Amino acid sequence: MIHVVVLLEAKDADALQAFERQAVEIMKKYDGKLVVAFEPNASESSSSNIAEVHYLQFPTIEAFRKYRTDPQHIELAELRKKAISNTTVFVSGRIQDYGK
Repeated sequence: MIHVVVLLEAKDADALQAFERQAVEIMKKYDGKLVVAFEPNASESSSSNIAEVHYLQFPTIEAFRKYRTDPQHIELAELRKKAISNTTVFVSGRIQDYGK
């Protein structure tokens, strides 16, 4: 299992929702899952320019790569460009377990 955290800076909230609804459907083809998407609480967060934070899971890095290169996902490029000004993606590497 790989874990992916995505930080999104949005230009258009309605376009972002439209893009994300379609992206989630494409993700399912690769057994990907949007675990949670949330808008940060501005008064409790360290950055005010992040519109949404997404936590995704995929069974393998290859599944994640296939999702990102899926033709349907690529077709959403114009909608994505309208919706999102910047994206930061973090993909899990070595998992730390500080509870042990």
